[in-house]
Amino acid sequence: MVRSVLGVLVGAVVWMVGFFVLALVLAQLWPDYAIHGREWTRQGVFTFTALMACCNLVFWVLAEIGAGWAAGKIAKRREAVWVLAALVGIYLAGLHLILYWSRFPWWYNLGVVIPAVPAVFLGGKLASSLRAARCQAQGGHL
Repeated sequence: MVRSVLGVLVGAVVWMVGFFVLALVLAQLWPDYAIHGREWTRQGVFTFTALMACCNLVFWVLAEIGAGWAAGKIAKRREAVWVLAALVGIYLAGLHLILYWSRFPWWYNLGVVIPAVPAVFLGGKLASSLRAARCQAQGGHL
């Protein structure tokens, strides 16, 4: 039980921090992205170009995969990944489909929400697949 709760908590942190780390790296490499990012954080105005917004969508998916992987690796239970996926999905649906719908382009809102739960599941699946492959290679059991 403790491992499951810890897995969900660490997964949530990986998800939140992961996106921002990826965005900060891109901001260092692409100064125009940094300008639009500062505009968003300071004034809440979405001025990203379509290419920049697509980069954000990729970052969200990568962060969700990482979160699912972390939760699955720590908890060693798929239920922890399910809980994390539900929390992320509900949070993003509320944020992007209700609260922020008018602040972002429609395709961006859907692009954030739709892949969120499957991406967390994919990360959890990767964690369990790697664990199963390692155990099989060692001739052991899960």
